[in-house]
Amino acid sequence: MENLLHRAITELGADTSAFKILAYLSFRGGSLPAQIVDETGMPAGTVRPALRTLLTKAFVIQSEDGTYKSKIAFTEIISDLYTRSLKRKT
Repeated sequence: MENLLHRAITELGADTSAFKILAYLSFRGGSLPAQIVDETGMPAGTVRPALRTLLTKAFVIQSEDGTYKSKIAFTEIISDLYTRSLKRKT
């Protein structure tokens, strides 16, 4: 089975708003859309569609209370970014 993080980077792109929100959720934990808007400074018109995309692609889950949670651990994202940065230097 393909790694969920690899699939997220491939399908979303590491520089997209959706991926940035995924990384935020991985670090922060369960968050409501309004919290994401407030804490990231991204417009609601960017956050809400990105959350729908992440939910549709099964990178996040939505709880009954409306919070979104990443299915990818923050340590996985950091480890991948670190590995990629090392490869760029060589």
